[in-house]
Amino acid sequence: MRAARTGVAKRSARVLGLLLACWGLAALATAAAPLVVAVSEPDIAAIVKDVGGDQVETFVLFKGCILRRQLQVEQTVRQSLLKADAVVWTGFLPEAGAVRLAVGDRPEHHGRGAWNPLWIDVSKGTQQVDAAVATSCGYCEGDVNEFTSHGDPFFRLNPENGAVMARNVAAGLTKLRPSEKAYFKGNAEAFRNALATDIARWKAELQGLAGVRVLCTQCGWENFAKLGGPELIVCKKAPGCPMTPEDIAKHVKQVNAQIILLDPRTIARVAKALREAPGVIVAEAPSSIGDLPGATSYAAIFDNVIQVLRRYAAK
Repeated sequence: MRAARTGVAKRSARVLGLLLACWGLAALATAAAPLVVAVSEPDIAAIVKDVGGDQVETFVLFKGCILRRQLQVEQTVRQSLLKADAVVWTGFLPEAGAVRLAVGDRPEHHGRGAWNPLWIDVSKGTQQVDAAVATSCGYCEGDVNEFTSHGDPFFRLNPENGAVMARNVAAGLTKLRPSEKAYFKGNAEAFRNALATDIARWKAELQGLAGVRVLCTQCGWENFAKLGGPELIVCKKAPGCPMTPEDIAKHVKQVNAQIILLDPRTIARVAKALREAPGVIVAEAPSSIGDLPGATSYAAIFDNVIQVLRRYAAK
């Protein structure tokens, strides 16, 4: 009888050991699972990946210009949004409204617990030049209005803001995973150091373009102008005054533009009028790596635009 009880005890101990081992492995797997991070746009997503490393899994909420009527989260990521541990955004209020609307519209969300991810505003501490406007997206066509005055989502186009954004991301991710504080901080510092080297090179390259007048269809390049070099001009106008092709040609002449930097998302009629403007070179360059084939790094967008400007300025 004693031997039987001993055998049962040993089997029970083995079963308990296996259960504990499985529970331990499951706990480790859960702890090691990447944080699900929703990011407003591709350039900032690249920064989140650099800072978060293998601790994050990212997806992009918006594609194309954020300044557009009825901004909406991409349909393909709405299900993922419900599982997000964090939302990384630019502080531009329409982004937050679109995210909240996307979550509220999901039938799966009704009756479930509150959706409460950590919101990480990467704009804190950044330099911003002006209220956002855009001639490229088909929304405001250069209008300065109430909608576009709630923040400037294009401060990311000043690479000197990159290190600040990386620090903001590191601080936010640390709140979610305190045990990885040193990891996130170290990645943010590595990103800052690499970017500082790039910025020094970009400033030197831009000096060779000093005096060149460039009319931009993406207002965000005003931020990039902080690095010096060419004079980047943005067309801003009062709302409710659509520009005719004649108006556009006249404006190009008035500002004495030598190059037009055309964003690929510029609305068709504006792009056509700009291409037909006499005596000016039209150079096409995107303002986000989301529109730059093969690009995965934050620095890629600046490398590309400088190469484009140098190539066309030499003509």
